[in-house]
Amino acid sequence: MTTVLLSISGEDRAGIVRDVSEALLELDANIEDSSMTALRGRFAMMLMVSLGESTKLGELKAAMAHLEQQTGLHVQSLEMSADEFARIAPQPDCVVTVSGSDKPGIVHAVTDALAELNASVIDLSTRSQENENGQMQYLMALEIAAGGTDKVRPRLQEVADKLGVDIEVHELSDDIL
Repeated sequence: MTTVLLSISGEDRAGIVRDVSEALLELDANIEDSSMTALRGRFAMMLMVSLGESTKLGELKAAMAHLEQQTGLHVQSLEMSADEFARIAPQPDCVVTVSGSDKPGIVHAVTDALAELNASVIDLSTRSQENENGQMQYLMALEIAAGGTDKVRPRLQEVADKLGVDIEVHELSDDIL
């Protein structure tokens, strides 16, 4: 079985996921894993796709080139080795939320502290928005694999105090998702 990592980006519009999934369905390709998001009018997705036994990598690349021409999307592909595809990704066990005045360095300070603790960032989302006082508010949410909240909570409190932001750490449960 051939497995491919696809990175697809372009101007956001309704129907992108339909267009991509339709092109893959026509090849009898299966979307094994995916992550998709829209950022300020741009759309980005990453997909792990397994090709059917009769589908060749060249056919996928030709279909993706056709998709690019039809939609204006940009597609990159990387064939995955069997070992890469078989890897078990760390499972998140904590959710970290950060909020406060927007300033440079928040992402670095939080992720630097997590790296010191050997915690893996599984998913990270950020955004800035205007609060009710007209000031820019920074929001960040991370799913991390840290081995529990006890080891990260004190270190992230130090970061919160230094940056003047609020940081909360919660155990990840099915209720949160």
